Amino acid sequence: MIRPYPIILFILLFAACQTKDNTKPEDKSSTGRYEGPIIDMHLHADFLEDYGGGGPICVNRGKVILPGWDPEKALTMDSVIRCDIQVPSSESNEALTTETLEMLDKHNVYAVTFGTPERVGEWHEKSPKRIIPALSFTSEKSARYTLSDYKKFHEAGKLQVFAENGAQYHGKTLNDKAYDSIWSLAEQLDIPVGVHLGEGPPGGAHLLGGSSPSAYRVSLGSPFQLDEVLIKYPKLRVYVMHFASPLVDEMIAMLYSHPQLYVDISQNNWGFPRAHFYSQLERLINAGFEERIMWGSDQMVWPETIEVAIETIQEAPFLDPSQKQKIFYTNACKFLRLSNEEIQSHKDYN
Repeated sequence: MIRPYPIILFILLFAACQTKDNTKPEDKSSTGRYEGPIIDMHLHADFLEDYGGGGPICVNRGKVILPGWDPEKALTMDSVIRCDIQVPSSESNEALTTETLEMLDKHNVYAVTFGTPERVGEWHEKSPKRIIPALSFTSEKSARYTLSDYKKFHEAGKLQVFAENGAQYHGKTLNDKAYDSIWSLAEQLDIPVGVHLGEGPPGGAHLLGGSSPSAYRVSLGSPFQLDEVLIKYPKLRVYVMHFASPLVDEMIAMLYSHPQLYVDISQNNWGFPRAHFYSQLERLINAGFEERIMWGSDQMVWPETIEVAIETIQEAPFLDPSQKQKIFYTNACKFLRLSNEEIQSHKDYN
């Protein structure tokens, strides 16, 4: 027989959470901008060579179109995406460092930054207050590191976040047993973890491999693969980069069941049609997760994308200033467990 008590308790708890104000929601389209520090949960310290030497990229300041491709023709980035407005890449690796750090200064951004330890270290040395050092455990370059190496990086302050971890790009899932030791280490050392789930570049299933077949698979982008990971390692702090787009419903289900799980909205906020991104973000907000969404840029070699990603949130017609503040800053403060002193330093530094 089903006992009624848990059901009654659930109903009472649910009712207690409901607002007593049944008035029509206010129109937020004319509300103000957020003014304050920003935390970027997704910044690359890479090289132009990692992106074909650079070149302009489409942003959502205008129309973005993803046309069909004729397989008889060469597959290029220009053949899979068109847009009204592009932004340039930096012209050199030195300029990339300078221009990215200048953009962080301009908008008072503090960034979780990943790349090689040497490259991240270079950026951190130039801007120790703005750069939060991070390392990946799934990149090809990370294969040379042992658990002992990661412990040493962490002790030296060079590993404050495990990110970006893109098992999907390598044809693997995050619940692969090969990653068990890393998950265990992250839980043991209390290191937050950022994982890539969702779209790569347009045409990525074909473009990413170069002359070889790509290992990237759309089918490996489901957030459900984290279900067993978060059960096995319940004290992990994990955030899903790109909110596992376009699988928003699956992401909502995971956020509901795993309250320690967060998401970032990087790249989707500048690279996808703005109306499409807004519809996804609003679904997450309407599902009750405004305190689990974190801003990110996914800036690679195009520093101006940081600015576009900020604009997209500032101009969102359905967000009020309080929600913008949560997305830009306070949610990440909570997730990263920043101290009151660190938070005050962000306000004072700019």
